[in-house]
Amino acid sequence: MDMKVKDPVCGMEINSEEAEATSVYNGKTYYFCSQTCKNKFDKDPKKYIKV
Repeated sequence: MDMKVKDPVCGMEINSEEAEATSVYNGKTYYFCSQTCKNKFDKDPKKYIKV
């Protein structure tokens, strides 16, 4: 199902099915506009997740 999501690294709003990359962290899928944003997230996910 396609839905609007926000890249947690750069804040860009994207469609989930058009995301360049995804990561799963603590059971939740995060969507990214680019592989660069995914790599930044994967290095330090807690920096980009609002708790």
